[in-house]
Amino acid sequence: MGGTIHQLSEQEPQVLWREPRRSVRVVVDFRIVVANKAGLASGQVIDMTARGCGLRLAKALKPGQYLTLMMYPGGSPAAVPCDVGRVQWAEGDRAGLAFLSLSHENERRLHQLCGDRF
Repeated sequence: MGGTIHQLSEQEPQVLWREPRRSVRVVVDFRIVVANKAGLASGQVIDMTARGCGLRLAKALKPGQYLTLMMYPGGSPAAVPCDVGRVQWAEGDRAGLAFLSLSHENERRLHQLCGDRF
């Protein structure tokens, strides 16, 4: 369910459509290693939803890139893998990743790590 936002301007008014988030966003701080065709990079997951996550990396990403990532929650040596994710947006050192392939077991582990707040 979305809503309309009326934008006032001196020229002609525009009506913009905004769709609210479908998933609850949970703030986290997980260490990650990402891999793509260009190699490996480390960084952190800064927030997460049931459908994806926000990343902060030193390596610049571009929308449309496909990544594999390993999340290390709480500094744990036990990783939670995401086999395939797609970069939805990128700005500076931040990016949004949509999970495309996440096993049910790893999805369950992420829910537990986030306190079932999804």
